[in-house]
Amino acid sequence: MKDVNPAGFRLHWRWQTPGQVLLEEWYGTSADPDKPAYVMTIRLGPQPGTLNLKSSTMMGKEWVGTLQDDGSVSFVGKGLLKMAYSIRIDAQGAYEQSDTRGHTYRYAALANSATPVAAPEPSTQPAPTPVVATVPSAPVTPEKPKPAPVVAKQEVSPAAPPVRVPRKLSEADLARISQSVQKSRARSAEQARQNELQRQETARQTQLQLQAMAEAEAQRQAEEAEADAEFEAERARKASEWEAMRNASEQALADSTARLQDTTARIQAQQAEAAARQRAQAESADRAERQRQVELIRQANQRQDEEAARLAAQRQQYAQQRADAADAAERARAQQQRSAADIGGAGRASTDTDANRCVSGAQLRENDTFNGNTAAYVVNGCGTPVDVKICLMTDSGWKCGVTWGLAAQGSWSHSAFHATGGVFVDAKTAGSSRPLASPN
Repeated sequence: MKDVNPAGFRLHWRWQTPGQVLLEEWYGTSADPDKPAYVMTIRLGPQPGTLNLKSSTMMGKEWVGTLQDDGSVSFVGKGLLKMAYSIRIDAQGAYEQSDTRGHTYRYAALANSATPVAAPEPSTQPAPTPVVATVPSAPVTPEKPKPAPVVAKQEVSPAAPPVRVPRKLSEADLARISQSVQKSRARSAEQARQNELQRQETARQTQLQLQAMAEAEAQRQAEEAEADAEFEAERARKASEWEAMRNASEQALADSTARLQDTTARIQAQQAEAAARQRAQAESADRAERQRQVELIRQANQRQDEEAARLAAQRQQYAQQRADAADAAERARAQQQRSAADIGGAGRASTDTDANRCVSGAQLRENDTFNGNTAAYVVNGCGTPVDVKICLMTDSGWKCGVTWGLAAQGSWSHSAFHATGGVFVDAKTAGSSRPLASPN
């Protein structure tokens, strides 16, 4: 088929694989008339009613065609450039192609199904550009037959058999031949002009398509670059926000940890200080208590020493008296046999009178077993058992204890807590009816 526009393409279809692969060849812009400018390869699509079209140009761009209800086929390009168009066969049998920009191209069938050829010219004239034409009305004798140039890549028809030239040409025949030659030259010139215009238009259309593709590709790259820049900016912003948030969290954690450590250190220091104060107070109280106890014991010991000195003086006095009484005792021995009862009563009376003289004074010292406990010790220096009462002055008053029948030369003690140093001792002969005295 040939574009109705003289500058348009010529289309030729042929099977590469019958029923499977159809080639759509476009002629018109190539320097070689037998070589198509580009080829569209059409195959059946994966679904019924669909086609797959791949171009030999534009880096093998592909379209997907869909059969419509009216018998037309709509093609949409794959990828970024859609370049949609549709094709159909109109009522006159012409091949019509329309794009989305409103351009419509019609291709009409050639005069015959064979590839159109150009008519031969006489050898005396230069060979014209091949055109689609009928055989001239008058036969022309060429020097030798020439095959017609192929306009479309189709099966080439065999050249016409040579025509026998008449021996003589009339003036009318010569005039017709001359007129035919002139017309042929004019048609050749016009065809050459149309071919040039067609080539220029095809080059312009190709340039426009390439420019549109370049612009679309540049726009796509710009959009992708803008999207990448926006994505990178958003990623950088989010990364910066996350980093700032992480730094703030780490700083807050560090501040909280530092405050906690400071608080813990202060509490520990306060606890240590309070413990130190408590220890100091306890130690001071212990020292004061020990000093008080020592002072009380010292005072008691001093009193005991004074009492021991007094008792020693008394014992010395008593020893002198006993020495003086030894003679009297010898004289009285005879009398003891006469009245045992009187002598026993007299002996008890004497013992009752002298019991405190032969019992030692109380000695104070801290109890070895109980802390804060003070004990008073006495020794029975009498020759007979005695009853002894010891009283210790404490913070709450006198605390007294009594032992009965303390053997001769025996010792006894009475203890009390928180003693202040005051001591009271009273003794009597065991079995005496005299009650033991009280410090009150």
